[in-house]
This record gives sequence, C-alpha cells and structure tokens, in this order.
Amino acid sequence: MLGKTKRYLEVARVLLKYNLIPELYRDLRTNYISNPDCTCTFDIENRQTAVKLRQAFEELGPTFIKMGQTMSKRPDIVPQPYVIEMANLQDKVKPVPFEEMAESLDLACVCEYQTRAERKRKKTEDELKVSRERKAKAFIEIFDSFDSEPIACGSIAQVYKGVMEGKPVAVKILRPNLIDIINIDLSILDDFKPVMRKILRLGSNFDIDALLLEIREMLTREVDLRTEAVNMRRFEDNFKNVKNVSVPRIYSDYCSANVLTMEYIHGTQIKDIINMPVPQSKKSEYTRTITRSYLKQVYIDGFYHADPHGGNMLVQENDTIAFIDFGAVGSIDEELQKHMLEFYYAINNRDAEEATQGFLKIGGADAREVDIHRLRKDMDSLIANQNYGLEGRQSDNYAKLGLKYDIRLPGEFSTLQRAILLIEGVCLELDPRYNIKSIAIPVLMDAYKKLNEPKGPAIHIEFSTEPVDEKAELRAAIREVADKMEEMGDKFLYLKQEESRKTVFSKEFYLAVLLFISAYILLNGGTFSWVGLAGIGASVLIALVAIIRKE
Repeated sequence: MLGKTKRYLEVARVLLKYNLIPELYRDLRTNYISNPDCTCTFDIENRQTAVKLRQAFEELGPTFIKMGQTMSKRPDIVPQPYVIEMANLQDKVKPVPFEEMAESLDLACVCEYQTRAERKRKKTEDELKVSRERKAKAFIEIFDSFDSEPIACGSIAQVYKGVMEGKPVAVKILRPNLIDIINIDLSILDDFKPVMRKILRLGSNFDIDALLLEIREMLTREVDLRTEAVNMRRFEDNFKNVKNVSVPRIYSDYCSANVLTMEYIHGTQIKDIINMPVPQSKKSEYTRTITRSYLKQVYIDGFYHADPHGGNMLVQENDTIAFIDFGAVGSIDEELQKHMLEFYYAINNRDAEEATQGFLKIGGADAREVDIHRLRKDMDSLIANQNYGLEGRQSDNYAKLGLKYDIRLPGEFSTLQRAILLIEGVCLELDPRYNIKSIAIPVLMDAYKKLNEPKGPAIHIEFSTEPVDEKAELRAAIREVADKMEEMGDKFLYLKQEESRKTVFSKEFYLAVLLFISAYILLNGGTFSWVGLAGIGASVLIALVAIIRKE
C-alpha cells in the first residue's frame, strides 16, 4: 500500500508540474471543427497541452507511455492534436548502468554457497554492489565480446551489442523491478476509470475496461521477452519464402524471460532514408515492398507487426526491408479477416449498401438499432473519399464512424487501423505521390477471391477445434436433406401434374426419399448413424414386401 501511495504522489507531482488537470478538462470537453493538419487556433492551443501530456507520460514510464500510444489510435474519443502528439511518444529514457541491470541477467550463473542465515541477512550497499558486479561479469563472459554501453534505451528494456559464435548480435535486457511498478500503475489507472469516463464523455457502448485490458495485455507481453522471441520466430517462418523482407533470427539458447539475444541487423532506418540522397525510384520501391509485406501479414498470415514506425524498419545493403522490435504484435481471426475484406471490396466497388452491411458485421451491430439511413450516407462520403480523394493520406478513421453510431468496433480492428496509418505515414514521407489504394486493391481483391473459393469452407471445417453439438448437426443435416427433397418434390409434382393433373406421389418416390435420408444420416449423423442404418433396413424390407406382393 505504501508503494501505491508513493506512486500516487509521483503521478500527482508530474501532473501538477505540467498544469495538466485544468487544461485537459478544458481541451477534452471542447467541441470545435478541426482539420487533419491541426492548423486552426483551437488546434494550436490544444497541441500545446498535448505536448505537455506527452512529456508527462514519458516521465512517468512504461505504463503511461502505453496509455499514450493507445490514445494515439483512438481519434474517436481523443481530439486530433492529442492523437498526433501521442504518436510522437519517445520511449527513450536515461540508461541504467549495466551493473544495476544485474537482477535481469538470469542467463548468468554465479555459484556461491550461502547459509540460510546469510540469505536472510539484509546486505549492505557495498555487498549488493559486489554481487551485481560479479553477476554482470559472469553474463559478459557468455559472449565472445560484449559492450556494456547500451545502443538503445527504453522504459522497458535496454539493447546492447555483442558478438556470439563469431557473429554480431543485439541483446535486449529488461530493466529490473519493472513488473512491480507496472502493477501499481495499472491499479492507479483502474482507480481513475470514473474520472476518465466523465471527462471524455464516453458513450454507453464504449468499453473502458476493454481499453485498460488492452494496455495490460500489451505490457504483459512486453515484460516477458520469451513472447517476443516466439513472435520473431513466427514472423521468420511466415516470410521464409519472401526474398526482399527479413526478420532477425534469434539465438534461442541465449534467451529467457529477461534476455533476448538476436541477430544484429546492419541497415539504415526507414526514417533516415527519407532525407537521404536516395533515388526516388528506390524510395518508391521501398514503399511497395513495405505495403505488400504488411498486407501479407494482415490478410494472409493474420499476424502483423503492431508498431511499424520508421524506426522499426531497416533497409539493408541488398535493398531488403528488415522488420525489428516485435514486442507489439496483433492478430485477427478468419471471421474478422473475411468481414474486413468484404468491407474493403465493397468500398472499392463503390457499393455503399454492401459497405454499410460489412461495417455492421465488423462491429457486430444490429441494423435495427442504428440510424441506417444516416450511416449509409456517411459511408457513401467515405467511399467517395477513398475512391476520388486527392493524393496523400487515403485511410479514413472508421473508429469515428463507430463512435458516432455507438458501434463497438473490435480492438483488433482499431489496432490494425493505427498500424496501417503508421505504414501510410512512413510511405508518404518516402514518396509524396504514394497511394496505398493503388498497391493494396490488387492484393485485397486476390485475397477476397481466395477467401471465397469453394475449398475455403472445407479447410475451415477440417481444422475446426470447436466442440461439436451432434444433435444440432443432425437436425441441420435433416433440414438440409428435407429442403433438397422438397425441391425435388416440387419438380416431381410439376411433372406429374403435366401428365395427369394429380398430386399423389408413387410409393416408389416415398421409398426413394426414405432411402436418401437414411443414407445421408448414416454418413453424417455421428453417434446417430444407427438411425440411418435402421432407415436403410426398413427401406429394403418395404421394397422386398412390395416385390413379393406384385408377384
């Protein structure tokens, strides 16, 4: 409890330092017309407060940095100046001396015997310092060579350069005592839920618990580097047959919850390429590679890099694009993939009605509970912007549309939209004439066609792991057969009426129906197959009796 009180005081000190409480209340509750570039007077005033909030979040550490990054992808509830400024959050902090990182160096083994009394005794500062130095030295000896000065520092981890098996490696190490601070911060944010709901004037369908859960899950993944190692290996496998995209390979024997050892990528960050004297044709080529690789991640793999900013993509000497830093990833299931493809397919075909229905499917909304006429008009405007907009940013903010009509869009959709906006922003800086639509549409159309091929449903059923309701399946199978037989019956009836204008079926027809249904149940009924077997037996028996009577 004392730790939480101390942290509360620290948070209050930072908020007062930047005079944020009154300014945030004023800015977040002011309604005014803005523009994407935030150049009007209100925008400029809000931007000044947004800068202060960004600085405060950077000072408060990882939990609040994640809070700001989450805000940057929620322009439906956060004013545009704040969205822009939160996207500029720099997760760079003062480095911790390597000896103080000792508690996270769990690969190092320092063997020393201590009695129980010695283990319980509180150590002096000098003893702690000597212990840390021993552990740091033991860790460094694992590598061929190791530079104890970090090449990158963040609020969650620091990155060092070393040599392993004669090859350069990057070693990511978590900062010590991180989880305790994060848990306290999450508890404080949970306490602030009523205040956040009041200030932001959130709709009844906005799930603030889901927002905080998203932050918690992001942090949970990032404080266990084994998760990032899994992400990297998964990406490496997904791109193993793609020549111009790469992912650093990991050294699994030298990875743990606190340490991630990976290949050191030699290259230039995309954000630095922007202002370098590189031929425009090359820059345009990079935008196409980045866009296509990202579309593959989303619509083919269903697993994508969730923070693809200019610092997390490198251009190597052979013009290969390397993705790095896989702490933040996203995934979308097959159903959401399908709904999104249908949505974008409708937008490309300028079909406002289908796009509206697709949007409702994405949000799981009931058309009867939405002002469908107004939504269709707004969708028509969105389609016009997507298809006839001027050069520049083409991605629209669907989250705003969701909030306007109180449609709860899934978190995966919002995360993906932010990632695509990052991709688009980077590519526009590389090539001012870049248009994501011209590159994306052929890929999306191809994915859409593949999704609707006949083999799609069969694959889904084959790999389904959901529990089977056999009774429900049997009822559905019988209904399906009955529908087919009704259709056959209608055709048969028509022929009979043409012949004799009578509506009486022959005994042979009923026998054929019984035999057909019984065979279907036998093949598809699971534990109810015996019903089909009994039906076939009865059909045979009836047929034999009919034959004997005729004779």
